[in-house]
Amino acid sequence: MEVEPVVVWCEVPRAAIALESAAGLAAIAAGGYLVARYHGKLFPLWAAATFSWFTLCKYLICTRCEHYGKACEFYNLGLLAARMFPAQPDRTLTRVGYAAEGLSVAGMLLLPFAAAWGDKKRLAAYAALFASQWSTQLLVSCRHCARTATTPWKARCPTYRLARRIWT
Repeated sequence: MEVEPVVVWCEVPRAAIALESAAGLAAIAAGGYLVARYHGKLFPLWAAATFSWFTLCKYLICTRCEHYGKACEFYNLGLLAARMFPAQPDRTLTRVGYAAEGLSVAGMLLLPFAAAWGDKKRLAAYAALFASQWSTQLLVSCRHCARTATTPWKARCPTYRLARRIWT
């Protein structure tokens, strides 16, 4: 599957990355707090999912991206990946990478819903943080990726396809 960029890649404005990062960190921090405080037995699972997302997924995804080592649109994590792992431009994203991303994100961002389930205020507060995280990611990362990506495996990402329909 060939991917044609709509525009030439350029760095996303710092303010957009800062907004996206703030929303993401708020959702992760609140999620960790909720799981630790109200469903402590699930905290090791949540912590493992979060650790996996910041390490394994960066290895399986970011090291294979055309923007590896750059201040990329995805929370600037291309820079983090470059500090941790060597580039793998000749490799593509496989089902293992998709599964690791899906499971780690599900654990990191969905387990807090289980922890907040008994209290409507906690549930509503976390749902608002979750929605702000996903909406800023879609508006910043996914929109930019859908407009500038040249790596064919990115076209299989569900949010890439959604963003491509909306903004191109």
